[in-house]
Amino acid sequence: MTIAEVSKKYNLTPDTIRYYEKIGLLPAVPRKENGIRDFNEEIL
Repeated sequence: MTIAEVSKKYNLTPDTIRYYEKIGLLPAVPRKENGIRDFNEEIL
């Protein structure tokens, strides 16, 4: 799931999700080969 899909699902901006990851509220999100975050159900 991309950050755009997560932001729509939880009604948060992508910047907010990135911030939560940065401060450790979310665990480090695995990334695809091209660098795009790849959220899974365990992280959500």
